[in-house]
This record gives sequence, structure tokens and C-alpha cells, in this order.
Amino acid sequence: MSIVLHCLAILNCQGTPVYMRTFDSTDRSAETAAKQQDQCVKYHYLAHTSCDVIEERLLQNKTSSDLYIGLLQTIGDVSVYGYVLNTGNRLILVTSVPAESSAVQTAEIKALFQQIHATYVSLICNPFYDMAADMVDRLGNINSPKFDSIVDELVNAYSS
Repeated sequence: MSIVLHCLAILNCQGTPVYMRTFDSTDRSAETAAKQQDQCVKYHYLAHTSCDVIEERLLQNKTSSDLYIGLLQTIGDVSVYGYVLNTGNRLILVTSVPAESSAVQTAEIKALFQQIHATYVSLICNPFYDMAADMVDRLGNINSPKFDSIVDELVNAYSS
């Protein structure tokens, strides 16, 4: 069974989004645009409420060295998964995988997080990476076309 990915959010250690990307359809009609705007706000809200859940889990389990937090919350038809980097940054993934998913699907989500983490680290740790360049704006948001294309490839690979 494939995973339907709706949103990927990367939040810094203060909870400020540095990357937010939705993967829903790209229909351009006015009605669909309004619905997409509502979905984007919903995903933004889920990402921020997930930060609280991640903080609770980290406080409860201080001895674990696993970066993968797992299922954070299920609201309606979407499930939210979390992954915390060593720097305190958080990766949040909004999917349509049911909460009672099998271990295989959980393993796929964990593998996806690990690949996104590796892509993020390769962007940030690149010695030629210029924080003042177009890749990151003044607020610290990632605007890298290369990062976007790699994320697109990963999403397509896991969604098919």
C-alpha cells in the first residue's frame, strides 16, 4: 500500500517553520484554490500542534537516542508523524496512512524521514552553502530548488 503524503514541514528548535511544502493536487480552479488554501492552513496548524506532542514525548523518554518519534496525532483522515534532529529541529509529515498501520508502513515512513534528514543535512552542511544566497531568505526559510526537487523525488517514490 502506498503512502499518501500531504505535507512536509521542517521547524527550527524554536518552532518556526523553515520549510513547509504541500503535495496535494495542483488544480487551478477558484474553488480548488480556496480548498487548497484551507488545507495549507490545516497542515500549518497540525505542524505547530505537533510540536507540543514532540516536546511531551521527549520529556517522557529522555533516554532514547532514536530520532524517529513516530505517530504524533491523528485528526480526521490524516496522521501526523514526527522526527527530531540532533539540533532540535523537527521534521513533521502529514499523511493519509491510518493510525493502525502495519509495521511495514511505519518502517517506510521512518525511512522517508531518514532520507529527508540526509537531504537537509547535505544542504545545510555544504561548505559552499551561502546563507545570504537565494537558497535561504532573511528569515531562514529554505528556498532551494535542488532541495525541492529531491523532496519531490522522495515523495513520488513513496507515493507510488
